[in-house]
Amino acid sequence: MSYGKVKIKRIKPELDNIPEDCGYEKKFRFNIDMNSNGINAECIEWCQVNCEGKWGWWFKGPENTFTYHNWEEQSSYMSFQYKRDATRFWLAIGLANMGNAQG
Repeated sequence: MSYGKVKIKRIKPELDNIPEDCGYEKKFRFNIDMNSNGINAECIEWCQVNCEGKWGWWFKGPENTFTYHNWEEQSSYMSFQYKRDATRFWLAIGLANMGNAQG
């Protein structure tokens, strides 16, 4: 499965469908800086099973880039519609996955 140029490898094949209003490049009110350059599949799957509201993930590249940036220099964020989902994510899985650079 892929979303745009982002390929997602499933840990659990039964969690194959991400709702249309959730997922890659979806930004909501409550954002968590993961202090990493990527999002672990475990974080996405946790959201699929546990979130009550909408959720997503997005990236921010380094400042002062015009047409190209190195993905290794980007910052990753998990985003949530509801504060309670963001808080539960943070306590259950976010803190454990924070700072895990990809690649």
